Amino acid sequence: MSSNDILASLKVGINDLIQYMRLTASIAYFQDKKLSLGKAAELAGMNRLSFMDILSRQGIVIFDYDESELRTELAGIAQLL
Repeated sequence: MSSNDILASLKVGINDLIQYMRLTASIAYFQDKKLSLGKAAELAGMNRLSFMDILSRQGIVIFDYDESELRTELAGIAQLL
């Protein structure tokens, strides 16, 4: 099967396939903690808010804090208020 046959089967153009692959890779690298949110968004070719929206729609946890990290963050926020 040639690459043109694959694109025809997927009913996408080469640019759409490239964008899909970049987005899929960026999500995988983000989930594996190999890329930060910002770097994963950059790989996907979008801003952080758009990338966060996609992650949210796919049910992917964006901020993964354990209980002690969350307490520390909340205590820091409380001090600012």
